[in-house]
Amino acid sequence: MNEMLERFRRFFAVTNGGARPYPWQEALLASIAASGRWPAAIAAPTGSGKSSVVDIHVFLVAERERARAAGRDTIARPPRRLVLVAPRRVLVEDQFLRAQQLAEAIARAEGASDPIVGEVADALRRLTTSEVDEAEQPSPLGVTRLRGGVRLDTRWRLDPAQCQVICATPQMWGSRLLGRGFRGSRLSRNLEMGLLGHDVAVVVDEAHLHGRLVETASKVASLSAPPIGLQVVAMSATPNGVAAAHGLTEADSADPELNRRVRARKRVELVEVDDWRRDAVPAIVEHAEAHRGLGTVGVFVNTVEMALHVAAKLDGEVELVCGRMRPADVAAMRDRRPGLLEPRGNADVDFLVSTQSLEVGVDLDLPAIVTAIAPAAALAQRAGRLNRGGRRDDAVLTVVAPRTLATAKPETLDRTFAPYTGADIVAAATWLAQLEGDASPARISATPLPRTGDALAVPALTGVELETAAMSSVVLAADIEPAFYVEEPTEQADRSISIAGREHLDLAPEVVRQALLAAPPRAHELAALSLDARRLIDAVVTAGDGSCWVMRSEQGRRSAERLAAPDDLAPGDTLIVPAASRICTAGVIGVPRGRPTPIGDVMRRRPDGLTPDAVVKLSRAEVEAAVGDLPLGGRKARGALASLVAAAGAHDVADALARLRLRDLAVTWCAVEEDEHGLLVAVATDHDGRLPAIGVGRDAVTLDAHGIEVEARLVRIVGALDLPSGALGVALEQLAQAARWHDEGKRHPRFQRRMGAPPDGPPLAKPAPGHVADRGDGWRHEQLSAAVAWANSDRDPVQAVIVAGHHGHGLPLFDRDPEAVLDGWGDCERAVRDALDELFGPFGVYERERLRLQRSLGVHRLAYLEALLRCADMQVSREGR
Repeated sequence: MNEMLERFRRFFAVTNGGARPYPWQEALLASIAASGRWPAAIAAPTGSGKSSVVDIHVFLVAERERARAAGRDTIARPPRRLVLVAPRRVLVEDQFLRAQQLAEAIARAEGASDPIVGEVADALRRLTTSEVDEAEQPSPLGVTRLRGGVRLDTRWRLDPAQCQVICATPQMWGSRLLGRGFRGSRLSRNLEMGLLGHDVAVVVDEAHLHGRLVETASKVASLSAPPIGLQVVAMSATPNGVAAAHGLTEADSADPELNRRVRARKRVELVEVDDWRRDAVPAIVEHAEAHRGLGTVGVFVNTVEMALHVAAKLDGEVELVCGRMRPADVAAMRDRRPGLLEPRGNADVDFLVSTQSLEVGVDLDLPAIVTAIAPAAALAQRAGRLNRGGRRDDAVLTVVAPRTLATAKPETLDRTFAPYTGADIVAAATWLAQLEGDASPARISATPLPRTGDALAVPALTGVELETAAMSSVVLAADIEPAFYVEEPTEQADRSISIAGREHLDLAPEVVRQALLAAPPRAHELAALSLDARRLIDAVVTAGDGSCWVMRSEQGRRSAERLAAPDDLAPGDTLIVPAASRICTAGVIGVPRGRPTPIGDVMRRRPDGLTPDAVVKLSRAEVEAAVGDLPLGGRKARGALASLVAAAGAHDVADALARLRLRDLAVTWCAVEEDEHGLLVAVATDHDGRLPAIGVGRDAVTLDAHGIEVEARLVRIVGALDLPSGALGVALEQLAQAARWHDEGKRHPRFQRRMGAPPDGPPLAKPAPGHVADRGDGWRHEQLSAAVAWANSDRDPVQAVIVAGHHGHGLPLFDRDPEAVLDGWGDCERAVRDALDELFGPFGVYERERLRLQRSLGVHRLAYLEALLRCADMQVSREGR
């Protein structure tokens, strides 16, 4: 163990700028190495290096592989995938970038100052089973993010044996754990369910904010079979008395660097005002300006309205970050003020004003903070942004609160301190007094957060809901709602809408409707707005001058209509206002005193360099003359349109029309005869879930050869997984045979004809150029393949069920009876005909056998087995074999 710890120190130093791991981090590494299990909770103060869980995960996976290759069993097998769940997109992005930096360091191992990085890289490389394009994925460490607003990267679904780090929001990971992945396809549900619910350690950061998610994940873990079932870690700087949490020890107190961080000087100064509504804003402004000159002073308040008023009164360079900002506006501010939302800061900004938006997930290191009183958990998070590195000898957290707080009845404060309750605010005052003027991370961690009121009693996840979740290929009349099990319960219904700005809303209504439906706003264009802010909504609609539109989705159908009155808006709607509407202050939706600015159209400012959507106003006559009857999906029409668009000044759009592949850009022409202008809409198609082929064989891929390749690849994957005995719950031979039979249904003659197989040649597994891999009637070959597996395995349910469901169909039903499956194939073997009848006939046993196997193995382990077969198939197919 001492040798392993010394190796970890070397690895950590190279990948963390020479830093040495803290004692608690080394103790965590040693604990996992000894048991193969992560602790149920990690409790470490702000600034103590909780992000090192990534380094620990990667190093342990590599060290286990090194020990295995040397024939030593000195390190217990850790999970292959680490999922980091963070409450806000910005924190997901920070974690993703840090993990990416580690992956890049491993990819550059040859140039590292210590050969330890190369040894880790070599070990991780031995675990990968898929042939990868080095230019596309140079590192053997897989790093992925699952959050809204960016293109989904599905490479993590390809190689279950690879060491991976997946950074996700609670909704994106939790919905996939329950087989209902947000932005995921129905046919990938069991694949994602298996890979994210098995052989995974999930670390839920800021776990005190996500009790419901931890509860749901822990229930899944309790129903997952060890030793590779889901492991759940609740991590927080404010654990609120979690028992048996892994945290700092006496040895950490002796570490000078860590001690400086966790005992950083953070004085609490309480400022009391007589009249909250009259005096709070002036007091906040006065005390913020008193700290001017130290650097960027953080100012935290509880509502956007108060943030706008404070910002308007502050004397100096002010930046606002609030919930009513579009992601595109936040990105623009980051570009305009580099370093502002990072520990290094931006010396040009005197005051950074925010609401809850910067409490969690932004690594700030502010010299002073002035805050309106808020619940204790919020104050603890705000204090964490103060003197974060502990490098300042003194830093002050100024809390402005009503003087009468100690004697006030909580219920009388509810309206004053909305969105918080009066009970939260009164309890926060008591908690502040318990800190005795010290808001250091060590003191906050040692001071339990108050509990106010009883938690809402909501049903916990049960095995019945999981079995419902496993029914992922059919539309259910009463489906599960993942948000119910992932998000925190609240008595208040969500009454928010989204708002976006668009140009050209003054054209004919039918033209605008067509354009909005062709290119609805994306996440980076949207800001949230509460319907309870009636005055603001009225002002926004008035500023739209009769040209506002509302978009909504009902029963899967999206609609767009001109808004008649503000009262017509409902929760979940998207309000589209003219780009010229003056409803913003520094990018924040709000109309305070002063001169607001136009909201603008940010459609083209799509993040991460992705191809942006575009709407271009063109002459209807010119478009009709240039395009005529040419289909817009063709290259000739695109070329003609590119010329018109370039003449209109939209040269980047013209370039996209001329350069991009036809399938990568959907083009729609929106026009009516009564308007001389129309709108050309170009929408980028991201093809979520598709993996490009990296090799195409010159020879035809025959069914027999493909089955042998997939069988061999699955055996290789299981070997690379280094699984303990019995971990899969089935024999490797059963899985291997399932792989051999997985495509046998493609032998159907009509299927072969449509794939372009020569009449006298061997059956194909992949279509010849210009042909398709289907039978032409929506029939799924896995149903017939399952019958072949059943007939050739002495009625083994493991093989039949895994073959049937590995592509996401047949969960739990297929829609064809045996006669429809055969569809006149008279030469089908008698044994296969009998198997079809036994599985899918009037008294078919497929659904029963699937349910039995599911209950025997567990929902997630069965999904994992299906995922192993599908991954082997995807790898081989992607390589052109």
